[in-house]
Formats: sequence, C-alpha cells, structure tokens
Amino acid sequence: MLMISKIRKTITGTEYWDSENKKTVFVPDGEEIKFEVGEVKAQEVGQGKVEGIELDSLTIAQLKEYAASKGIEIPKEITKRDDIIEFLS
Repeated sequence: MLMISKIRKTITGTEYWDSENKKTVFVPDGEEIKFEVGEVKAQEVGQGKVEGIELDSLTIAQLKEYAASKGIEIPKEITKRDDIIEFLS
C-alpha cells in the first residue's frame, strides 16, 4: 500500500502526506523527491477519517484543497474547520 501522497503545490515547493508516519513532508522547489508518490483514495473508514488521511490533522486550506481534488464543492456557508470536516465525513 502506498503511504505518501501529494497534498498541494505552493510557490516554494510541494507538500506531501505521509500516512504511515502521520505527518506532512515538504519538498522545496528544485529539490529531488526521495520517495515514491501515489494517490490516496477517498474511502471512508470512520467519521473524520479518510483512507490515508486523518482530516482532523489538516488546516482549512488543506481541507478545501483536498475536497477540490476529489471533486467535492464545499458550500460557501460552511466556513468553520469542524463544519468542513463534518461535511466531508
């Protein structure tokens, strides 16, 4: 099972989620990636959790980007982090 997936690309580099170690890995632009990257499948395994990603550990921006990557549109009325997590669960 693949353990590292891309979260988002920023101006300074790319963020990845390491589901085995439960942490974010940042790789600055121009630096070589020293691990294999795959895609996390959004398969619910419990409230607040998605296979490979614990939604409680993500920021609002990361939650919105995660939802967008899965084709989920979060209504504009939902602005609080806990409400976004509940909506995605």
